[in-house]
Amino acid sequence: MCGIIGFITNKKREDLGEIAYIGLEMLQHRGQDACGVYFSDFEKGEIIKGLGSVENVLNKENIKKIKGNIFIGQTRYPTTKSKEEAQPLLTKNPLISMVHNGHIYNDEEIRKIYEKKGIKFKTGIDLESIIYIFKEEYLKNKGKENLKIKESVKRLFEELKGSYSVLGILKNNLLIAFKDPYGIRPLFMGIDEDSICFASETIALEKLGYKKIEEISNGEILIVDKNLKIFREKILQKEYRFCSFELVYFSRATSRYKGKQIFEIRKNLGRKLAEIFERKNKNLNIEEYIISPVPETSRAAAEGFSEYFNKRGNLKEVLEKHRYGGRNFIKPSEEIRKKEVFYTLTPIDINVKDKKIILIDDSIVRGTTSKRIVKYLKEKGAKEVHLCITYPPIRYSCFYGIDTPTKEELIAHNKNEEEVGKILDVDSLTYMTIEGLKEIIGENFCFACINGEYFNL
Repeated sequence: MCGIIGFITNKKREDLGEIAYIGLEMLQHRGQDACGVYFSDFEKGEIIKGLGSVENVLNKENIKKIKGNIFIGQTRYPTTKSKEEAQPLLTKNPLISMVHNGHIYNDEEIRKIYEKKGIKFKTGIDLESIIYIFKEEYLKNKGKENLKIKESVKRLFEELKGSYSVLGILKNNLLIAFKDPYGIRPLFMGIDEDSICFASETIALEKLGYKKIEEISNGEILIVDKNLKIFREKILQKEYRFCSFELVYFSRATSRYKGKQIFEIRKNLGRKLAEIFERKNKNLNIEEYIISPVPETSRAAAEGFSEYFNKRGNLKEVLEKHRYGGRNFIKPSEEIRKKEVFYTLTPIDINVKDKKIILIDDSIVRGTTSKRIVKYLKEKGAKEVHLCITYPPIRYSCFYGIDTPTKEELIAHNKNEEEVGKILDVDSLTYMTIEGLKEIIGENFCFACINGEYFNL
């Protein structure tokens, strides 16, 4: 769930810190608990990182320090326990700095192997294993730089299980980017005349002014030197399996996937969901209902839902979201999540009292947020609350980088739609079907949290 960015230019930039800040701030929704940047002028490098948001870590003083030609950065979610676990991570001889987005499932196994070799791990994050494997293979190989790097990444592809998009700086003057053989986690590249930039989402590249943007392929490596010469090769490709949850929830609506803004994809999901809802509720008079999103990620879907019924006039907000409240399901504890729901979402009385509401949301994970929202709306006088979800029931844990809990904590695990609806105390619950989801986004995605079909583990 992290956001990563890497940038290289052939002209030294005094405003490199501003570029880093803008890029990372555009990825802030992917993690608010830690942030960091490693930057260099192609000769000497420096790292700035810490716990907290981009604004807190890259304050005015730190932004001024960031100058030069190259940087990588990351914004990270709550698995970070200390400043040392904030990324980038750094090792010397040779100098390697890296950031990543994903989850290495066999990290514990890798650690045991390297601990037997005398390696002492300094953090609890899986990026450290990636760096040690890369470094060991790099030092073994002789010959041209690009070949040594390629062989190091090839070994990572062969040994790592899980998902990963990685950006690295080698010897202060090479920018490296690669994605796992299935392409589970996102990574995009922007190119202009005097710079190249990689980022987890296209919105970060667009805000930095890039017009030429492409997705990095699964199993592909790119190496960019200080003259902006690109070496790229597809080393090991398996069946493409981009994360379906990225499109439904996690990515920003203004980011793009395959040329389309994600807003458009979510709007189409809303239309499909309305079709499913209509089949289930043939006797319901839609004229009597307010159609409303749970802010923020469900607005596009609610728009599509209302357009399906030709009832844009019925589309109204019933909840206000505190803009700086963060994302509930990635909060660290159940008790905090309960308080956060109360803190971040407030019913709009005039649109709730004595109203019948069809509430559109993107997903239900534990059910904590949904249950509290329904309770709030009914306490404020809502006559009915029908909940419609644009993602199918999440019944299995994610092992590829989305911070979902164990399957026993998932509200839909071993329960059907009606049973989940009773727990949430809604008048009806309608989930997107997996067939409907595939119809809108396609077949070649990871649906493991829906159907339990894991791979590369």
